[in-house]
Amino acid sequence: MSANYWTSSQRLHWLLTKETLAERRKNLEDIFDPGKLQTIKALNPWHVRVYLHTLIHLLGQNLSIRQRILATAEVYLTRFHTKVPFGEINPYLVVATAVYVACKVEEHPQHIRTITSEARSLWPDYISHDPTKIAECEFYLIEELGTYLVIFHPYKSLIQISDAMAKSNAQITMAPEEIQVTWSMINDSYITDLHLLNPPHIVAMACIYMTVVLRSHIMRMTMPSEAVKSRIEAFMTFFGESNVDLEQTIDCVQEMISLYVNWDTYSEKQCRVEIAKVIT
Repeated sequence: MSANYWTSSQRLHWLLTKETLAERRKNLEDIFDPGKLQTIKALNPWHVRVYLHTLIHLLGQNLSIRQRILATAEVYLTRFHTKVPFGEINPYLVVATAVYVACKVEEHPQHIRTITSEARSLWPDYISHDPTKIAECEFYLIEELGTYLVIFHPYKSLIQISDAMAKSNAQITMAPEEIQVTWSMINDSYITDLHLLNPPHIVAMACIYMTVVLRSHIMRMTMPSEAVKSRIEAFMTFFGESNVDLEQTIDCVQEMISLYVNWDTYSEKQCRVEIAKVIT
C-alpha cells in the first residue's frame, strides 16, 4: 500500500488522459450489437452517472456506511466502466459489489450476506438472495481494476488547502459553511470523470474555487460587494502562488458546471425505466 498519492497505483496506473479515456470508451462500443448500441446511446450518460451515484448512496445510507467508503466505491464503478460497457453486467449487482469491496479495502467490512440482503430489499427485481452472486462479481470487478484498489480522495486536500489559505491571509479563511459546501461538491465530483483525470488536490482546489469565487455572493451575502471583490482577489493571489495547475483546475470547474447543468434535467424515474430497457 502506497503511503502517498504520488507513488500510488492511482497515479501510476489509473491516472488517464482525456484522449485515452475517450479511446477506451469508443472501443467499448465495438462490443455491442448495433441494436443494443443504439439503446445505450439513447441514454444521457450524465443521467446514468447520477442514477448510479444515487444507488450507491441509497445502499450506503441504509447500511450506515461512511462517505469516504462510498466515494471509493464510486471510483471503482467509474474505472470498471472504462473496461466493461455499461449494461453488459447488471448495474445493481455491480453497485452492491463495489460497495462491498470498498468496505473491505477501507477496513470497515460488511458481511456479504448483509450487503446482499440490503441490496435485495432495495432492488428485488435485480438482486438475487444468493450472496455468491456478489462474490462472483467481486472477482470480476477486482480483475478489471487490475487489483489496484487503494484510493486517495480530495477530502484531505480540502482541509490542507483551507488551512493554508487561513495561514496565508485571514481574509480568505473559509467559514465552516463554505467548507461544508465544498465538501458536498467533492461528493458530487464522483459522478464525473474527474478522479480518473486529475490528482486529488486539483479536484479539491476546483471545488474550493467554485465556493470562494463562483458562489461568493451567495456564501457572503452580508458582506459589502467591495469586500467580496477584495476577498476574491486575495484568493486568486493565493491560487497563483500555490503552483496548482490553473488549466487543470479550470477544466475541473467546467466539468462540475456541466454536471450541475445536466443534473437539473435529471429524472430518476425516467432514468430507471430507460436503464431497465438496457439490462433486460
